Amino acid sequence: VVNRELARGKGNLANPVSGSSFLLPYWTRGQVIMTSGTVPQPWLKYDLAGDRLLWRRPAGDSLELNTNEIAEFSLNDVRGGTYTYRRYLTAKIENPALRIAFFEVRYDAGHAALLRRRSRILLHGNNGPSLVGRSSDKWIETTTYFVKRADNVVEPVRLTNKAVLAALGKEKAPALTAYVTREHLNLSEETDVVMLLKYYDTL
Repeated sequence: VVNRELARGKGNLANPVSGSSFLLPYWTRGQVIMTSGTVPQPWLKYDLAGDRLLWRRPAGDSLELNTNEIAEFSLNDVRGGTYTYRRYLTAKIENPALRIAFFEVRYDAGHAALLRRRSRILLHGNNGPSLVGRSSDKWIETTTYFVKRADNVVEPVRLTNKAVLAALGKEKAPALTAYVTREHLNLSEETDVVMLLKYYDTL
């Protein structure tokens, strides 16, 4: 399960940096579903920059879990929300690097799914390594959304009416377009995309 042991506090910069590479900057309870079973409610952190899942042991040190043995994991934030990450190993994904990647699940309750990938990179004040750790450094987040169709294809999509409808295919386009018009959906909003996918799952 464990790739390697991490030194306590490793990855923290000595000088202030704006933001964090972690999805949540604090340790949080969650659940890890391994290929061999479930690990209930360990203390977890997810590093968006390195795509690493860390586990804090009772002794206080941190271990990096072997993501090759993880099927899904979830993290709970202090407001009661849950972030669920899942691998889609049997899906048809054009980009080879994404075939084993974790996607954040925004909706997946039928044949269709709305997924996203968030990554963070450290932007230096002078775009060079000499200023690492200075207060002008900050973490920048990028987000890419994906749609999974009923044919098990996962592809990137921009959240616009035209792009989402195109990603869902021509076969159901007339019914989906009519639904968007009837419900006045704005597919730049996640909640409206989820409404559309729930309807898609009924067709």
